Order: sequence, then C-alpha cells, then structure tokens
Amino acid sequence: MEYGSQVLFFLTISYILCGLFWTSTSTEWNVKAGLIGVCLVFLAQSSLKPYKSPFIRVRDVYCRVGARFGLLYIGLLVFLLFQTEDDARALFAYIDPNLNKQLEMRTENYDRNCEFTIQNVYKLSDFYLLAHFLNWFFAALILRDYYILHIWSVLDELIELSLKNIRPNFAECWWDSLILDVLLANTLGIWIGMLLIRYFKSLEYDWFGRRGAKSIKEWKVWTEHRHFQGVFLVILFVSLNFVTGFTVSNSLWIPPSSKLNIVRLLIWLVVGGLGFREGYDDVRTWGDHLRAEKQIFAQYRWTAWMMLCCEVILSWKFRHNAGNRLDESVHWYVVLPWATYIIGSLLYYCYLRLFYKYRIYKDGTYMDLEIRQQSLQNKKTN
Repeated sequence: MEYGSQVLFFLTISYILCGLFWTSTSTEWNVKAGLIGVCLVFLAQSSLKPYKSPFIRVRDVYCRVGARFGLLYIGLLVFLLFQTEDDARALFAYIDPNLNKQLEMRTENYDRNCEFTIQNVYKLSDFYLLAHFLNWFFAALILRDYYILHIWSVLDELIELSLKNIRPNFAECWWDSLILDVLLANTLGIWIGMLLIRYFKSLEYDWFGRRGAKSIKEWKVWTEHRHFQGVFLVILFVSLNFVTGFTVSNSLWIPPSSKLNIVRLLIWLVVGGLGFREGYDDVRTWGDHLRAEKQIFAQYRWTAWMMLCCEVILSWKFRHNAGNRLDESVHWYVVLPWATYIIGSLLYYCYLRLFYKYRIYKDGTYMDLEIRQQSLQNKKTN
C-alpha cells in the first residue's frame, strides 16, 4: 500500500473511531456525519491501484464486482456507526417489518446435562451441527490448508470456552465440542471442501511453508518473518470474524433466522476468498525473483480488514440491550493465556523481522542472503 493510501486509511479509521465515542442526539447531524464517513471510505479505496484477479481462472470483472459488494457493506456499517442505537436498528425495519424487535437475552446453554448418552447426543444434533459443516466446507474453499483449518477448528472451541460468560450458549459439553463439532461436523466439512479443491485442480495453500521440509523445525514459518506474519494475521482475523459473526447481528437486533445473515456470509465468502488469496500470494512470493514479475497489492486485504474493523466497532458501540453480555469481565485465567500468546507472537515476529539474518536491499525486499543469491543465479540461467 502506497503512502498516500496509508494516510487516507489512517484518516478514515480515525474518523470512524469518532463515531464510536460520540454520537449526537440530532438525527440530521448523525446522517450527515455518517455520509461523510461513507465518502471517506470510498475515497480511501479509490486511492488503491486497479483491481486484478488473484485467481488465474477468474476474470478481473468478477473480482471487482465482489470487492464492490464488500465496499458497499463497509459503507453501510460506517453509516450505522454514526447513528444512535434506536435509529440504526430501526433502519432494518424498512427491509423487513419483522426486524427492529429486541432480542431475548441468550441465557440457555448446552452443558446442563453432559451425560454421554444417545438421547443427549440426538437432542443436541440440531441446526447448528449442519451450520458447522457448511461453515467449514466454505472455510476450506477460502483457506485451502488442512493444517491451519484444523487449528482454527480447535481454536473456535477454545474461544467459545473462553467467552461463555459473555454468551451463555457458548457453554457446551465436552463431547459436543470435541466429537460433534471438531471431529464430526468440522472435519467432514474441511475434508469435503479440500476434496473439491483438488478435484478442480485449484491451488492448495501452504501458509506454514511446509513444502520441501523434512520436519516441523524446517517449516518456513519459524525462520521467515513473512510466513510467520501471514499465519498470525490469518489466525487473528478468523478469530475476530468468528466472534463478530454472533455479535453484529445481535447488536442490530437481527435474529439468526433472518436472511440478512446469509447475505452477510455470502459477502464474506467472496471478499474473504479474494483477501486470503492475495495474502497468500504476498507470503509465498516474498524473497523470490517472482516478486518482481508479479506485484502484490492490498486491494482485497484492505477491504476485508475494513469490514472486520467496522464490525468489531459496531458490536461494541451497540452492545447495550443486544442479547450479549459484552460488559461482563473475562476472568484473568482466561485473559492470561490469550495475552501470552499474542505478546509472544509479536515478540517472535520482531525477532524474525529485525534481528534474524534478513537484510534490506535497494529494491525494498527482505530475504536471506543465500536465498537472494540463489534467486539471482536462477534468473540468470533462465
């Protein structure tokens, strides 16, 4: 991303944060402020370089249309951020008269009777089991890596365990989380999704840099800062997206049965697929002579991260009377492991980025000296 785009992105985020901390009682002022925020989003996006398809078999026009859907969604979120809770929720009544009705506080949980019996298993095999399968089927089409998909699958259950005091329905029996979700629905969805990727001979991603390595110690994620950054950001992104999938709809009083949730998921499917492919191309070409031949921009990642940031901000601003308990404090023994993981990952990234054997060259690329010499030699022979 060029410096001009970075400045516009920073100004846009700063302006959006104003909507988080202060909203006027005047509807007219809020509408004007929201429209200014939408204009800033479109101006910041227009500063990016032209969209090009990161997929070989997908035309640029389809990718541009998909990205514009994401941009429209961002504009809607930004506009809503500058409205009051009542006005923001009332807007959806124009789409569906059944909306704009307060959701009941989610007080039920799934760990009241955890005896491992056929009756209990059958009782909990409801719509959410099918939702798990479909979610991981489409996730496999986007991330295309068995390893990171299974890590994400387990991570989602840990997130539910950590946040069950905020959303009581996150509380589940051990066999519900481990057997029904992780081993059955999630694994089956991932397996079928990856089979479809191989059937169409699409590119399988390698976020950890496993190819060609003889052991886990030789994976590039431990020695190349770009691979480590890619894995860390992917895990951070999908974790936040998992949480906002529940909180955004509740904050706007949109029940789970509403078709608007399907529209949101379709937008995320398109923008997420484009963003992750762009991010993976950035990771796999870093430090290689192919980097000069194929430039990697940040159009789709910009859109995806803006969507996620807006959803996080909106979930927090409209948290009151939303069927969540976001004001509840999380226990220290839950915060400590997550904080340790995040801080430790950031420190290790700084070590790889600044103190490992990587050097900066005039062309602006970071690469190991041996890799650079080998790349230059291969380029001369070819």
